[in-house]
Amino acid sequence: MASPKAVALEFKRELGLHTNIEDINHPIVENAPFHFKFFQITDEVENTLFQILDRFLLQLDLIIVRDSVLAAMKETVTNAIKANAKRVFFKNKETDISNEKEYESIINDFKSTYLANRDEIEESLQKNNYGVFVSFIHNRSLMRIRIMNNVQLTPIEADRIKERISKAKTYNDLADAFMDMSNEQEGAGLGLIMTLMMLRNDGLGDSAFKFESGENKTVFMIDIPAKVSKENIQLEKIDHIVSQIDHLPTFPKSIKDIQDAIDKPNSSIGTIAEMIKRDIALSANILKLSNSAAFRRGGKVESLDRAIQLIGLKELQTLLYSLATKQMLEDKFPAFTAIWEKSNESAFYCKSIGQRMGMNKSDLSNLIAASLLHDIGEILLLSFDKHHMNKIKTFSNTREIASTISMEESAIGITHSKLGAMVGEKWGFPILYTKAMEYHHRPLLVDEVYTDIIYPIYLSDMMIAINSKEAKSSEIPAEVLKLCKFQSKSEFDSFRTKIKEQYSSY
Repeated sequence: MASPKAVALEFKRELGLHTNIEDINHPIVENAPFHFKFFQITDEVENTLFQILDRFLLQLDLIIVRDSVLAAMKETVTNAIKANAKRVFFKNKETDISNEKEYESIINDFKSTYLANRDEIEESLQKNNYGVFVSFIHNRSLMRIRIMNNVQLTPIEADRIKERISKAKTYNDLADAFMDMSNEQEGAGLGLIMTLMMLRNDGLGDSAFKFESGENKTVFMIDIPAKVSKENIQLEKIDHIVSQIDHLPTFPKSIKDIQDAIDKPNSSIGTIAEMIKRDIALSANILKLSNSAAFRRGGKVESLDRAIQLIGLKELQTLLYSLATKQMLEDKFPAFTAIWEKSNESAFYCKSIGQRMGMNKSDLSNLIAASLLHDIGEILLLSFDKHHMNKIKTFSNTREIASTISMEESAIGITHSKLGAMVGEKWGFPILYTKAMEYHHRPLLVDEVYTDIIYPIYLSDMMIAINSKEAKSSEIPAEVLKLCKFQSKSEFDSFRTKIKEQYSSY
C-alpha cells in the first residue's frame, strides 16, 4: 500500500483539527485516504480519531481488533507529540538534542517538566510548527493507519524504539516486560511493548507495526489485514486459571427453589419472605441491597418483608443470581468487597441510564442484575493471579497506556470478562447475564439483541473510569451514546457529573 500523497488540509473547527474530509460522516472509499493534522491532543481531536477508527473497523468487519488498534494508535500519537514537545524543550534550553551527552544530561529534566506542564508545553508546538499527521486508508486486502510527525529522531531515540520493538517480539507475556522496566530511564517502553503484544494477541503479527525515521519525519504504521486469525500463545497459563473454575461450588439449590416459588401463581411476599428467612446471610444481603443507592427510597429499610416489597418479587427473582453469587464469593475471595462496591455504583448508574432509555420495569430489573454480576471475573482473576493483576493496576494508574482490560489479556492471556462468562455458564445463568460479563468492555462486538443491556453497563463502567480520571469520554463509541439517548459527548458528561453527585449523596 503506497504512502498517502500530500494533500491540502482545511481546518475544521467542529473537529478541532485540519483534515481533507468534509465531516465525521464523510464516505469511506477504497484507496481514498482520510488525513488529519493536529498539534496537541484535545477532546475534539481524540473524539474525531476514535470515531473514524470505529467507522473503518465496522465497515471492514474488523471491530474485533478495536482494543489493540486503539491502544496502538493512542500510544504512537502520544509518543509523536512527546517527541515534538521534547524538541521545543531542548530548543528553549539552548541544548543540542542530537548531542548524546547533552541528551542524557537533560532528559530527566524534560520528563519531570513535561508531566507537570504538559498543556503549556504542547500549546507551543503549533508556534514551532511541530505537528502530527494521522491517515486512514484501506484496500481489499489491508487497512493502514499511518502516524507521522515532522521531526527526525536522534540515533538514541531511534535505537531505543527499535530495541523495544525487538524485545516485544521475544516476550511471552508482560511479566517479562515488567522485569525490564526498572532500567528504563525515560519510563516509556512498557506502553509500546504492551501494544505490540496486544496486536499479536489479536492475531496481528509482528509485521503489523512498522517504524521508520529520516528526512525530517518519523512514521509509525499499523497494518490490519482484511482477514484476522487469532492465535493464543498462552494456553498453558489460561488452562491453569480456567481450571480454578472447576473448584468453585455449584449454584445453590435453595436459591433456585426460591426463584421457582416466585414463578408460582399464588406466590406472595409473605411466603417468599419465610423461605428467605431460613438463610440468614441471604436475608442480610437483601436488606443491604434494598438500602443501596440503586433501590433506596426515603428512610432506611429495616424489615425483610419491606425490602422485598420495595424491590418487587419478579425483580428479586432476577437479583437472586447476583445475591447468591455474593454469598458464594465474598468469604472466599479477598478481592470481592472492592469489586462489589464498584458493581453497586455501576448498578446505580445503569438504573439512571435505563430510565433515560425508557426501559420497562422488567428490563430495568435485568439491567440492574446484570450490572451487579458483570465483574465476577475480575474478582476471580484478582484472586487467581494477584501478582500480575496488581502490577497491571499500578501501571494503568500511573502511565499513559491502554486500558486495564487490554493489559490483562497481554499479561495473563485471558480477560476477566471472558473468565466471568465462563463462570456464568457453569452456574447456569441466563445468557443475558453471561453476555454482560463477556462483552461489557467490548460492546461493539455483541449481537444487537443484547445491546440494550451491554451498552448501559459499558457506559456505567466508563463513567466510573472517567470519574477516576482513568479514561476519557472521547473513547466511547458513538453507537453506544446514541443507543443510550445521548446526542453528544458533552450531554453525556453533564449527565455523568449530575449522576455522580446523586450517588455521592447516598
